[in-house]
Amino acid sequence: MTGFKPPLAADEPTAGALPHEDGILMHPPMVLLVDDDESFIDLVANYLTREHGFETRTVTSPTSALAILEDEDGIDCVVSDYQMPETDGLEFLEVVAKTYPELPFVMFAGQGSEAVASKAIQHGADDYLQKDTGEARYDLLANRIRNCVTRARQTRQLNDLYGAIEDAGHAMLVTDTQGTITYANPTMEALSGYDRSDLVGETPAKLKSGAHDRAFYRELWETVLDGEVWHGEMINEREDGSRYVIDQTIAPITSGRTLEGFVAINRDITEQKERERDYRRFSQAVEHAGHAVLITDSNGLIEYVNPAFEELSGYDRDEVLGQTPALLKSGLHDRAFYQDLWGVIGNGDVWQGELVNERKDGRRYIIAQTIAPITDDEGSIEGFVAINRDVTERKAREQELERFRSAVTYAGHGVIITDSDGVIEYVNDAFEELTGYSAAEIVGETPSILKSGDHEEAFYSELWETILDGGVWHGEVTNERKDGSRYVIDQTIAPITDEDGDVDGFVAINRDITQLKSYKRELEKQNERLKQYGQTVAHDLRNPLTLLEAELATIEHDLETTDGPIDPDQLLERWEDVTSVADRMRALIDDLLTMAEQGQLVLDPEPVSLEAVAEDAWRQLGSTEATLLTEETVIDADFDRLRELLSNMFRNAIEHAGADVDVRVGPLETGPGFFIEDDGSGIPPSDRDRVLERGFTTDDEGTGYGLAIVVQIAEGHGWDVSVTDGAAGGARFEFCNVDDA
Repeated sequence: MTGFKPPLAADEPTAGALPHEDGILMHPPMVLLVDDDESFIDLVANYLTREHGFETRTVTSPTSALAILEDEDGIDCVVSDYQMPETDGLEFLEVVAKTYPELPFVMFAGQGSEAVASKAIQHGADDYLQKDTGEARYDLLANRIRNCVTRARQTRQLNDLYGAIEDAGHAMLVTDTQGTITYANPTMEALSGYDRSDLVGETPAKLKSGAHDRAFYRELWETVLDGEVWHGEMINEREDGSRYVIDQTIAPITSGRTLEGFVAINRDITEQKERERDYRRFSQAVEHAGHAVLITDSNGLIEYVNPAFEELSGYDRDEVLGQTPALLKSGLHDRAFYQDLWGVIGNGDVWQGELVNERKDGRRYIIAQTIAPITDDEGSIEGFVAINRDVTERKAREQELERFRSAVTYAGHGVIITDSDGVIEYVNDAFEELTGYSAAEIVGETPSILKSGDHEEAFYSELWETILDGGVWHGEVTNERKDGSRYVIDQTIAPITDEDGDVDGFVAINRDITQLKSYKRELEKQNERLKQYGQTVAHDLRNPLTLLEAELATIEHDLETTDGPIDPDQLLERWEDVTSVADRMRALIDDLLTMAEQGQLVLDPEPVSLEAVAEDAWRQLGSTEATLLTEETVIDADFDRLRELLSNMFRNAIEHAGADVDVRVGPLETGPGFFIEDDGSGIPPSDRDRVLERGFTTDDEGTGYGLAIVVQIAEGHGWDVSVTDGAAGGARFEFCNVDDA
């Protein structure tokens, strides 16, 4: 079979039979009768109309017949005489066959001959009948007309069917009884990728994909060979090896009871199956998803929730279906929040954000929610799908982490975090301020960049052994800042471990104790000084105390041994000696107390004007003859204690250089610091090393503690004091930082 054009039936209807209304001749044929014998064709026309229900038109010449065929539609058959004066029947037949090839033509000739009949058939006549009178001949003509019209109409229908099959959206195959393909339509070519010529002569096994087993095909063949229709889904393979899925119907083609072949109609459902597969996967994914999924209609009424939603919200599916998500409102979001949400999804856009909802039991939870519209093929919104990820614990951890981060960032102690190899990953602001290194400079380095060289390798080895064993190390470390200055920290290093207990990194908390260490050293110095003060008090007060005791003993002896009146002048002299000794003791005690007070470490110096402090100290002396000359400079000092230092220096200058002394105060020319000098006689080089010692004095009335107090205040500021010659020949005292000396 090379084409889908089954043979036409050859059986003729019984004479006089009228077509059934459901048959091919449901509409009576319109017959055009052509004969130059007008009375004869009228007789035939009347009989065909009366006895067989035909519609007829009669003309007496081929020219008139051609005019009717050209102007009118609906002629189903032409019946023509052979011999006519104008044009014979064969010539007329040639014109009709050429112009109207599908129009049935019956030659109803008056003179019969085999030659005429043969020529008529050769020229395209559908039938030939010798003209004669009588009802039997007219009935036979009617049957011949009916057969021709039936065949023509069947041919047209089959051609229409064939055209429909050729242009059908479904792929079609026709096979013989052995399954050999005899026909494939263009859709089958497009679907399979094979040309029609590649399919015809093959069997459908050419399209097998291997997805079906032998039993599948056995059941198929058993069905169609029993004369039944098989219907099912099948996976085939294209010429390029790709697979496609068809919804296939295979029906037997029979002629009477004889099986002639099979026709297979294949509907391509590959995309449909992919959608179904995607839908199944989506459904399974949604059902087993860890995130809560909620689907609503376009009005927000819940149509579906997955098990994760039930677990998250505490509501069973039956409790929420038909409800709206407002059921979950916690009251923490205002109307504007929800209006914005609905405005976004109502416009067909996707909304994303965080939402605080409330469970069935009243507990609140936080979700990261994505809501997307569901649209139909025309883009109209049919509903919405919301995917809710529970972030309650994450938000709690974020808040805790943020609090920790804030605590670390703004902590007063320097914090440093490293990986397990000691490479720095994070430092806080306090660490930057403490070390002088910015985070950008220090991250990626190791803490060895801070080494000062004060500690031996054994010190660091012991440190690493401790923390690598999972222990916490604590101790004091002297490090070096970016500018080279040193600082001391009280450091605690702890390991950071993962869930398995393995060391992930380390965190070090560094408390700056540089000033504390300095203060501690100063306290130790002060303790030493206090010890010395005690010794000094015991030493320096012992002599005046001995004198005082001697004077009091003398007075007591004179009072006890004198029988007569006491000499007032002698008693007054004795009393003045006692008073002098007491005053000396009081001066010693005051100076010692001043030294103890002024020798404290200065913890918070600030920039002050040397000129302003000097003038304030000078006013306290009340001197009218001496002169103060100052040069402005700013130094870091404690205002009150610097004023006490200057007061002592000014008093010392007046006491040793005279009441009219000139005192000058100004900045050092050689670097940071300041000087105080006078225009007196100066200090001999032999005394310069001793003049600053406690108790040294060249004045019989002095205590020797004035300059010692100056030294104590200077040391409290971290200054070094040196003695040299002044510009005018007097004494010059220079003060500069110990580190700059």
